[in-house]
Amino acid sequence: MAEQTLKDLKKEIFMTMHKAQEMLELAEEGFIKNKLSSLSQADELTKEIHVKADSLTAALAKMASANNEARSLLAVPAHIEKIAVSIKRIIEGSRSRTKEGMLFSDKAVRETAQLFAKTKDALKKAGEATVTGTQALIENTLAESDSISRMANDFATAHEERLVTGECSPKSSSIYLGILYAFDDVGANVKDTVKRLSGK
Repeated sequence: MAEQTLKDLKKEIFMTMHKAQEMLELAEEGFIKNKLSSLSQADELTKEIHVKADSLTAALAKMASANNEARSLLAVPAHIEKIAVSIKRIIEGSRSRTKEGMLFSDKAVRETAQLFAKTKDALKKAGEATVTGTQALIENTLAESDSISRMANDFATAHEERLVTGECSPKSSSIYLGILYAFDDVGANVKDTVKRLSGK
C-alpha cells in the first residue's frame, strides 16, 4: 500500500469531522422527534470515529518527527474523538428523556435547537478549515466555538434560576443541564481542534 501523504491525512481528518457532524444531525433528529433509532445510529458513529482517530494519530505520529505540520495536527484526531464523546452525552440525555417520557419546556427545546444549529455549522467549518487552512475560516470557527460555549452557559445559568424558583422539575432539569454542558464541551473541543490548525 502506498505511503499516505499529509494531504491524504487532512482529507481523512475532514471526513472524520464530517462523521461527527453526521452524528450530531442524528442526535438532533432523535432529540426533536423522540426517535430512538436515530440515537442508536448516532451511537454507531461513535465507534467508527474512535477507530479512525486511533489510525490517524498513528499515521500522524509517524510523520511528526520530520514534518512540523503533521506535528501540529497530532492532537486533532483526539479532539475529534472528544467531540464524539460529548455528542454521545447529548444522545444519552435524549435517550433518557424519550424513554422516561419527560417533557422539556418549549423554551428548553428552542434553546437546544439553537445549539444544534450553531454546533453543526461549527463542525462543518472546522472540517473545511482542516483542508483549506485559510486564516479567515479558522478565525470564524474559533469565534463560533466561543459562541457555542457562551450560549450553553447562558442557557444553563437561566435554567438554574428557573429550577431554584420551582418552574422546572429537578429530574428533567438534570438531563437538560447535562445536554447543555455537553454542548459546551463540544464547543471547547472544536476550538482546541482549530487552534491546532492555526498553530496557536
